[in-house]
Amino acid sequence: MTFGEKLKELRQWKKISQEQLAEKLYVSRQAVTKWENGTGMPDVENLIAIAALFNESLDNLLSNEKTILTKHEFLYESKTEYDLDEEKRIDIKIGCAHEVVVQKTEKEKIQIMLASNKLSQIMQDVKVKIREGSRRMDVFVNRNKDFSDMQARDFLVVLIKIPERFVAHLEISAVTENLVVRDIQLDNLEFCGKLKNGFFTNASGHIELDVFCDINVEVDRFKGKIDFNQLYSASVLKIKSGSCYLRRIGTKNRFVDSNGTLIELRKSRKNDSEYLQKSKEFDFIAEIAGLASELKVINAE
Repeated sequence: MTFGEKLKELRQWKKISQEQLAEKLYVSRQAVTKWENGTGMPDVENLIAIAALFNESLDNLLSNEKTILTKHEFLYESKTEYDLDEEKRIDIKIGCAHEVVVQKTEKEKIQIMLASNKLSQIMQDVKVKIREGSRRMDVFVNRNKDFSDMQARDFLVVLIKIPERFVAHLEISAVTENLVVRDIQLDNLEFCGKLKNGFFTNASGHIELDVFCDINVEVDRFKGKIDFNQLYSASVLKIKSGSCYLRRIGTKNRFVDSNGTLIELRKSRKNDSEYLQKSKEFDFIAEIAGLASELKVINAE
């Protein structure tokens, strides 16, 4: 789906006209028409505004477009690299960010890129500190005292490139709008903190979402397992491709379909034989755990 097709779909889903969208973005209706029919593209400022308006990641909006953003060529960047020569557990503490992206690199080093199209002083305001130990690495994204949480949430993108064979376990702590995991095979990725949207594309592994708030997760060509470890939450899982086995553990957790109708499932034991068998038959497993949480499953194929 092109950017224009996605924009039209999102606009119609929000039930707003081209004129109303134009007013929100301070552009002409003709500009919106050109974007939707593919004869024009928004500039960087309008792309950021569109992503925020529809609560979408820039990466997802532009997945089929050859723009500066899909190639992660931002106006302002700061890159940190660190050589790896053995398998390690990597713990990355980010704090606030607009988007966190995880993908593989062929290099034998971890790469942390801080990027923005707004924060011209990013190299001075945000620093990456790495502390290495035996079989472990801690990465800290530190901001100076004048750099606000709001600035980070609105404008800071953190791109993490990982050499697959050197990562035993990846843990990310962050408060972010979007988590993007793409084109990578990981044994285990644990996300802790606050998150609005997760996009898992052409990836595999075990992803644990320790997120105690409502989230939206979109899955496309994913293999493995996704754990929704939540408390009193109502989240959404949108499956764009692949087969999914639903597993319920914990207390008072449940799945519902796209209409909100309860999906009847027995509560599973932690290591029951059915689970072990189903893990081989399906592309991925969605497990809801925690307490009194609900997961709406939407099959978008």
